[in-house]
Amino acid sequence: MLKIEIYNQSHQKDWDNFIGTSRNGTFMQQRTFLNYHPPGRFVDCSLMVYNSHGNLIAVIPAAQKMEGQKKVFSSYPGASHGGIIVDQKFGTYEAMALVPLLTEYCKSNDFNAIQIKMVPRIYHFWPSDEIDFALRYYGFSISTNELATALPIKELANASDHLIESTQRNIRKAQRLGVTIEESNDLATYWGILTDNLKQKHHAQPTHTLAEITDLTNRYPQSIKLSASFLQGEMVSGVVIFLLNSRVINCFYIASNNKYQTLRSLELLFYKLISWGMEKGYDYLDWGISTENKGLMINQGLFEFKEKFGGRGILRESYYLDLSDD
Repeated sequence: MLKIEIYNQSHQKDWDNFIGTSRNGTFMQQRTFLNYHPPGRFVDCSLMVYNSHGNLIAVIPAAQKMEGQKKVFSSYPGASHGGIIVDQKFGTYEAMALVPLLTEYCKSNDFNAIQIKMVPRIYHFWPSDEIDFALRYYGFSISTNELATALPIKELANASDHLIESTQRNIRKAQRLGVTIEESNDLATYWGILTDNLKQKHHAQPTHTLAEITDLTNRYPQSIKLSASFLQGEMVSGVVIFLLNSRVINCFYIASNNKYQTLRSLELLFYKLISWGMEKGYDYLDWGISTENKGLMINQGLFEFKEKFGGRGILRESYYLDLSDD
């Protein structure tokens, strides 16, 4: 017999500790991360799941989202993934009991639909597909498919193992021209490069403001880092990395100063990042998605850039159940 309880702030320590020892969680499900969102941006409706012995066995980070007139119980809009985060003992019995319990809870609280953004499998410390099975068994369907690119760096003998020839040439060129790679605290300079880059190429803005990414970095000083390339002391490109758990390096906000495109500094930057990840014992480097509009548009150039390092596709899936159909 499972029991659902609504999360409140008094549970924060227990929640974050649970994520830290879970088998499929990342810091994106921790309250320390989720609480960076300004008060009032989302209506939190996260849930905690206990077994008959009163032990916490699962948490569901969620917020209320409106789709027209529909009230949706949704994984946090402000996080790349949310999922149902479970402990090591959570098995098929618990999964098959939890999903209908969640559905009934949402119906009784006047939700019209449920949407869950799953944690990609490369982040799992242990197989967890009983959750996917239970969701599908009880009528959930995959509503969106995004495709990310990841490199299994744990399988590499050398960082250059899967680099195509032109990338190897570009790395040597950047080194010959004096490009250096460093960890940097200068988020302000990088945010200027990133903002200009997104504006010129996509007429867009970064998802996070400089103030928000600074806040997040202060919350996770050991897990959110800026890796940047420099030429004679001037920052020319960079990537913000999120060490979401001990398995995966997740890349956010890749950008290069357009004046220095010919330096090919990003190739050198990622070569060094792959080497660093191998030294630190990470399993994967995740470049993130290269799809847009919920997977309906493909940015082929971005895929090709990531694939020339040896990266290949990793799905990011979201499940959806329309409760008005019942």
